[in-house]
Amino acid sequence: MRMKHRGKEMVLLLAAVLPALIAPLGATDIFKARMFTGRAPVEPSVVSIRIEIESWTTPGEIRQLQDVLSQTGIEAMLNTFNGMKKGVVRFMYARGWNLPIHTAQVVPTEKGKKIVLMLNRQGWDPGAAQTGSRHYFMCIELNLNEKGKGEGRFYEDAQMELDSTLGTIKLGAYDGAPRSLPQVQEVIKKTPGS
Repeated sequence: MRMKHRGKEMVLLLAAVLPALIAPLGATDIFKARMFTGRAPVEPSVVSIRIEIESWTTPGEIRQLQDVLSQTGIEAMLNTFNGMKKGVVRFMYARGWNLPIHTAQVVPTEKGKKIVLMLNRQGWDPGAAQTGSRHYFMCIELNLNEKGKGEGRFYEDAQMELDSTLGTIKLGAYDGAPRSLPQVQEVIKKTPGS
């Protein structure tokens, strides 16, 4: 009798825990892109990028950033921003880098969607000369059609604008020319049986 009771407990425990373990595996949204480096012939002229978004920034999180900024200043807001882990941008070549994404929002457009990713400004290319900066962030904007294809831009020295009323984030001012991502493709996850 005791064995049957333990068997039922184990089945109930697995039924409760298993979905929590499996759900995060399928929750990541993935985008592949190609980016012009502007460094040929010394470096590859085009590199592949893989963007993995584990969760999307909510309007409440944007309001939280705005509240922290207005109440306690930029350093506290940066600490809150750094605590937000939304995914990673992976540069897929020998000298590549993995950059953490701190905010990720998707905005519907007439012909698809626009994705705005904000990251801390940092040196991502070990071979590039580091320059002075006026801004704290980097931004990646992707413009995709209804089929998940499109183009994007990578702003290496950007300002972030928060709209706490709408709960949105967008690119503000930026320095330097953005790098072009002429080919962006959302990776469609296949579900079993499809």
